[in-house]
Amino acid sequence: MRSLIPDEKLALIKVRDNREKLVNLKKFCPEIIVQMDPEAVKLEGFKSDECYVREGVAKRLCAAAKSLPDGIKLVVTDGYRTMEAQRRMHIRLVRNLKRKHPDWSEEKVIATADLYVANPDEMVLHPTGGAVDVTLAGPDGKKLDMGSEIDAFLSKSSFDSHRISKAARKNRSLLKKAMEAQGFVNYPLEWWHWSYGDAYWAAKLKKRFAIYGVVYFSKK
Repeated sequence: MRSLIPDEKLALIKVRDNREKLVNLKKFCPEIIVQMDPEAVKLEGFKSDECYVREGVAKRLCAAAKSLPDGIKLVVTDGYRTMEAQRRMHIRLVRNLKRKHPDWSEEKVIATADLYVANPDEMVLHPTGGAVDVTLAGPDGKKLDMGSEIDAFLSKSSFDSHRISKAARKNRSLLKKAMEAQGFVNYPLEWWHWSYGDAYWAAKLKKRFAIYGVVYFSKK
């Protein structure tokens, strides 16, 4: 597995926000299928096909979608999150881990939760509008085999996992090619999570600073 960048290092990344606006991804790029995660829909009050990202991210996602082979569609299941939604997701995961692993120490529970849902007390990615969760679908709109479900926090969810089928590895490679060509970087524990412009992107590519910081947004 590719090495992780610790939150402590990410927290040190300076931000020079370029002030790009958040855009409605479906309206910006109709070629993309938007199927928001039910938890995100519930927490944000968005519609199931309503996702917001920074404009630069939207442009790159649209280009990635158009680069895929005929019949293959890019599917986005999550993008911008409010800080409140991020906090509630983290709290929920902590509770689930405590229930599933009653023998774990508090420190282990928090550390494990932080690996999969960023702790807003440390650093965040989705609330910048620069992080997205994506997968692929076939001509019939059915999602392709990627080796695990999105948000399945298993060893098979790691991008480089060898515990998945050849078909899933091929599909992950196809996703990687399309996303990396547009400047996105992957979070290694989650094949579905890709960043552009945020602290993880800056640290991974050794940029001097991130171009997206936390953004506050309301449809009201």
